[in-house]
Amino acid sequence: MKIKHILRGGLLASILTACNPVEEVGPLICPSESFSLEVDDLKIDVVSGDTEVAIESSNNELDLSSGGAHFFSDFGEEVDWELTISNENQTKNYSGNGAQMDIYWYGQPNKYVDSKLQFDSGKVEVSLKVVCHDPVSKDFNLFGTQDFSSLNSKYGILIRDWDKNGLFPTLADTFNVADGWQGAGGGITTWNVDYPTEFGSPSGGKYLQLHGAGSPSWYLGGHSFPTDGLSDDLGTQNVDSLYLNILVSAEEGAINTGSQIAMGVSGINYLRVEDVNWEGWKLLSYKFSDFATNSGAPLPSTNIESFVLQLGAQPEQSSDLKVRYDFVLVTVGAPLFEE
Repeated sequence: MKIKHILRGGLLASILTACNPVEEVGPLICPSESFSLEVDDLKIDVVSGDTEVAIESSNNELDLSSGGAHFFSDFGEEVDWELTISNENQTKNYSGNGAQMDIYWYGQPNKYVDSKLQFDSGKVEVSLKVVCHDPVSKDFNLFGTQDFSSLNSKYGILIRDWDKNGLFPTLADTFNVADGWQGAGGGITTWNVDYPTEFGSPSGGKYLQLHGAGSPSWYLGGHSFPTDGLSDDLGTQNVDSLYLNILVSAEEGAINTGSQIAMGVSGINYLRVEDVNWEGWKLLSYKFSDFATNSGAPLPSTNIESFVLQLGAQPEQSSDLKVRYDFVLVTVGAPLFEE
């Protein structure tokens, strides 16, 4: 019996010596003992396009009318981190796992509420937390109105906003042929393409309005403009990582209005269609890979040659409709608002 106990003890010791579960079973929850997180590890730059300067050199102020912010840190090892940007009423959250943090921010909270495209002006606190460590924070003063015309490509790109901003801007205060093509559908006797301001777009200024009336079937008309070279300015070529964000509204009570948005590749249009059954403006966000032909073929690439905005009658036919579009923005990795 004594021999058996010795054998069992030796076998148990051998097993314990051969196995180190801390090293071999999954990643560590906490960083290594040598890891530290200090306030100086949270870096904040003021960014305008590809130009960056430390926010301390800008009097700890961020003017959204000229750009955004770059939050970054080099942790030196793989960690779980959380970044929170907040004021008294609004919050934006980011999280990740890795040896670096690299975030571009242009003033947006988590939620699109009360038609606000950005944080309110005033004091903003930025807090960085790494698991098992106390958070560090900095604050700055935020002001100005974001027009999205100076975005870093890692964040996204403004295609057009009808206030002469974007990669493919309008060139005048009213529609002209330099801004693209426009045309009415069959049976339409009244067709107008205008850039009014009366309906108060959340992005401010002018917006595109398509108005058609007559005896159409379903399609009342449309407007398109070329986007050659767009792919070269996108932060990625992965259609699963790109999102189209656009503001859409219709005439109050015109419940049969249809929003029809398309991107053209090699002469073929890839669509997203929506019944405009809401009041006022709504921000729509679509993943590029969700655009498809009428037969269901998905958008094959980012080699987009044209952008198409159409007015349709749906779900029922209608003889007189208006649709409004504004703020065509592409974002990388996520829609402009998560909620």
